Amino acid sequence: MSTMNKRLIAAIMTMLLLLCTWGTNGLALAASSETGSEQMAYAYQASLVQPTSQAILSGTRAASANTWTWLGVPYAKPPVGELRWRAPQAPIATPEQTVEASKLPQVCTQLANGKVTGSEDCLYLNIYRPATADDSLPVLVFLHGGGNVTGSGGSFDASKLAEQTNAVIVTVNYRLGLLGWMRSPALQTGNAAEDSGNFALLDQIQALKWVQQHIASFGGNAANVTLGGQSAGARDVLALTISPLAKGLFVKAMPLSGGMTTSTPAQGEAYDREKLAEVLVKAGKVQTAEEGIRYLKETDPTELQQTLRSLDSAALVEAVGTVMIRISEFPHLFTDGTVLPKQGFDVVDRGQYNRVPMLIGSMQHEFNAFAAFDPTFTNSFMKNTWEPTLQKQFWQATAYGSELYSSFNADQVAAKYSKDSQSKNMYVYRFAWGLDGAGVKAPAKYVAATHGVDLDFLTGAFDKSAFAALFKDQFYTTANEKGRLALADRYRGYVANFLHGRSIQSGGLTPWSTWQQSGKLMKLDATSSTVKTSMIAGKPDVDALKKQIQASLTPQATAIVWDKVLNGRFFFDPQYK
Repeated sequence: MSTMNKRLIAAIMTMLLLLCTWGTNGLALAASSETGSEQMAYAYQASLVQPTSQAILSGTRAASANTWTWLGVPYAKPPVGELRWRAPQAPIATPEQTVEASKLPQVCTQLANGKVTGSEDCLYLNIYRPATADDSLPVLVFLHGGGNVTGSGGSFDASKLAEQTNAVIVTVNYRLGLLGWMRSPALQTGNAAEDSGNFALLDQIQALKWVQQHIASFGGNAANVTLGGQSAGARDVLALTISPLAKGLFVKAMPLSGGMTTSTPAQGEAYDREKLAEVLVKAGKVQTAEEGIRYLKETDPTELQQTLRSLDSAALVEAVGTVMIRISEFPHLFTDGTVLPKQGFDVVDRGQYNRVPMLIGSMQHEFNAFAAFDPTFTNSFMKNTWEPTLQKQFWQATAYGSELYSSFNADQVAAKYSKDSQSKNMYVYRFAWGLDGAGVKAPAKYVAATHGVDLDFLTGAFDKSAFAALFKDQFYTTANEKGRLALADRYRGYVANFLHGRSIQSGGLTPWSTWQQSGKLMKLDATSSTVKTSMIAGKPDVDALKKQIQASLTPQATAIVWDKVLNGRFFFDPQYK
C-alpha cells in the first residue's frame, strides 16, 4: 500500500477516535429555581471583558466569524488528588479578578495517536456568541464525541454556528475513560451520586448548572437551554433526559448520531476491578492481576483510596485503550438508581423522564468507517488487496451495519420516546450528502455520509474538517461548493429555528413533520448545486431489520458479517432493553 494511503488510513483512525470532542457595574440578583442557587448574575455588557460572579473574563474575537469567545472557563475545581473520582466541586469565585479566557483548555487525559495526552485538570468550557448587543439569546450546550474515552469541547468550533444561529454556544470538557466512569466499591463513600461511578455525567450536570447560574452574563437565556451532542456526547444527552439530577437544566435536546446505551453497575464493577488490577501491577503494587484483585478486596479502605487516587493517570488511560462502538469493551453510563434510573430507558415508556422537544440526527452511512477498521477487514483494507469473498462481506458489513446503526441512532430513539403519549415534538433527520450527485469520487466517497460528516455542515468549518484533510480536493471541492453551502445553510436554518423555539420550518424552509405525526425522517442531501430534501419512512424495528439482513446472508457470510463484525455493537444488541 502506498505511503499516501497509509497516511489516509491513520487519519481515518484518528478521526474515528475523536468521533466512536461591567462597564457600569450593573448587577441583578437572580435565584435559579432549578439549581437552588442564589449567585449574583452580572448583566451582559456587550464587551469582550465580561464581569461574572465567578471572575471578570477577558475573551477574544473569533478569526472566522463575527463572534466573541471566552475559552477555557472553569466550571469546576480540578478533579485531582483527593478530588479524583469525586463529584465535581464548584470553582472558587473571585469576582474582582480578571482572568484571560482566550485559549482553549487542555483536553481531558486520553490517548491520541497511541500516546497519552491531556491533563486531569480539564473541567473547562468554551463560550461562543455573536459580537452584538443582543441579549436573552437561546443557548446550546454541546457535548463532544469520542466514545467517552477521547475528544474535547475544543474540537467543536462553534464560531460560525453562534453567528449564523444568533445563539450562545457552550462546549464542554468532561472526564473520560476510567477517570470519568469508575464503578468500584473501593471508592464508595455513601454519597449516592459519587458512588454511581458516573463522574462524566456529573461533570456534564455541573456544567449545565454553571450555565444556569452564569450564562445571562454572556447574553444567554438560562430558561432556553438546548442540550446537544454528537456520538458519545449524544448518548450522554439521551442519558441526561432520563437522569433525575438533570431535571430543569435544559428544555430541548439535540442528540446527533448517538443511541440509547447503558451498563449495569455489576458490568461496571467487573470491568473496573479487572482494569484496576492491571494498573496496580503496572504500578508495582502487586505482582499479578490475581494479587491485584485480592488487594482491592482486602486492603484497608482509607489506604486503598489513597493508593487508587495516586495511580498514574496515563496508566488508567492505557488500561482502556480505544473502543469501537462496543460497550462491552468499556462499560459506562451505569444504571445506578441515582444518576441514572435502575430501569434505564424503560422509564421513558412510563413518562418518568425529562420531557423535552428533540432534534435527532443520523447519517445514511453511519458504519462505513468503523467497518474498515474491524479486525476482520483491517489487513485487507490497509493493503488494499482483497480476496473476492471477503471484499463482498466488507460491503455487506458497511451496508447492513449502516442500516442498523442509522436506525439505532435516530429511528429507534424516536420510536422509544414516542411510546410516551405526552412526548414532546421530535424532528428526526437522515443526512446523506456525498452519496449521489455531489461529485464525490472514490475513495473519498467511501466515507460520504458517514459518522460525523453532518458536524462539518453544522459548524460550517469545512476548512478545518478531518474529511477535508483526509481527502484534499476530493471531498469538499469547488465543484460541489454551491450545493454544499446551500445545504449547510438549510441545515443550520432548521437548527436555529429549533434553538429559538420557532416553528421548525420558519423562514420558508421545507416543511418537516414530527415523528409523532408521520413516523418519518427528513432526508438532507444536495447535488453539486442544489439542496435535496424529502421525508422518508423510518425503520425503528431492530428485530425486523436483523431478520431481513440475516435472510440475505449465506452461512459463510453470516459467520463473518453477522457473528464477527456486527455482533456486540451498540446498534446490534441494544443496551437499553
